Amino acid sequence: MDVVLITLGVLGIGAIIVSAYVFMVAARNYVSDETAPRGPDGHPLRQRVERGGDRRSGEAVSFPLMVNGILIEKDRRVLPDRRQGSPA
Repeated sequence: MDVVLITLGVLGIGAIIVSAYVFMVAARNYVSDETAPRGPDGHPLRQRVERGGDRRSGEAVSFPLMVNGILIEKDRRVLPDRRQGSPA
């Protein structure tokens, strides 16, 4: 019984050490700018594109519409809502 408890204890401490290491590596890579490549002005280069707050223009569109080279014939949002079930 002592061998089982010692084995579980060693495995538990090993799991805590491994999880602490993974947490520290993730924090260094995703939170810190210490290892980020630097630009010519000395500031870290961002690897992701920062977007503005509201990207919607609020303008109505008319169909047919060409988006990224794909022709969209009609607006499929005007179909009745299927979640409400069929009329009885």
